[in-house]
Amino acid sequence: MGFVSRHLERDEALPKHRGILLDHAVKDLSSDSNVLAIYLAGSLTRGNADNYSDIDIHTIVTPETKADFIKNKRNRASKWGEVLFFEDFNPLSPVVVTHYDCFVKVDSWYHSPEEVTASIWIKGYKVLYDPNNLISKTILKSSALQYKPSIEEVEVWRGKVLAYIHEAYRAVMRGEVYYALSNLDMIRWLIAAGWYMEMDEHLDSAYGVWSKIEGERSKLKPWQLSLLESWDCNRNTNQIMKTIASMVPEIIRLNIQLCKQVNMEANDAHFKKIIEMGY
Repeated sequence: MGFVSRHLERDEALPKHRGILLDHAVKDLSSDSNVLAIYLAGSLTRGNADNYSDIDIHTIVTPETKADFIKNKRNRASKWGEVLFFEDFNPLSPVVVTHYDCFVKVDSWYHSPEEVTASIWIKGYKVLYDPNNLISKTILKSSALQYKPSIEEVEVWRGKVLAYIHEAYRAVMRGEVYYALSNLDMIRWLIAAGWYMEMDEHLDSAYGVWSKIEGERSKLKPWQLSLLESWDCNRNTNQIMKTIASMVPEIIRLNIQLCKQVNMEANDAHFKKIIEMGY
């Protein structure tokens, strides 16, 4: 039997509280004459939101006031609801992650106009405020973009997979078991990212982040999810190395397939030789 939460009643009300927070944020920001546009990102715009989805709100401000908005980002977020804590620590970062007492969190970003260009990353995002039509055309243009992996992405993928395999081996040999497990987890994540590239699907998660890869929001096939589940592992170093070895056939297959998709030489024999040095 899986975990049963004692917070189910609270969690059912999260979408209502999320709507209230978003309404407060938009009303506050749009009343500022230095705010040029506001758009919503993330799961709330992509049709895969659930009770636990956060608010990703992006605000475009006049270039000369951007530094002030960033400086006052915590004070601004405090106007929208009762703050529990702030997650970020960098005062120069354009984003602040705010956790509220209703158990909803908000990622609020600040940009100058020239920083927002059409890309696959903003495809499907929702305009909340755009009186001068500053962002609407950009988001509409982005909606027509189709993701295809590039040679550069596949090169980075190959290098990272090989590096994490070797680093996991070094960690095992040093007795750094948690470090070995963290490297193993990145190998596992890179395989999942490779599956998304193979499907020409843009993975809407930050590097190394598992959000949306499993569960109801996943785009992976049952056999892929089953493989991910089979690659579970404990702190036993023999088990760690056996788990990595069990991943190798799929890594080799993905290398061949991804290289074929971008018309790049797979160098299969050399790739295998490098992998074998680490397990």
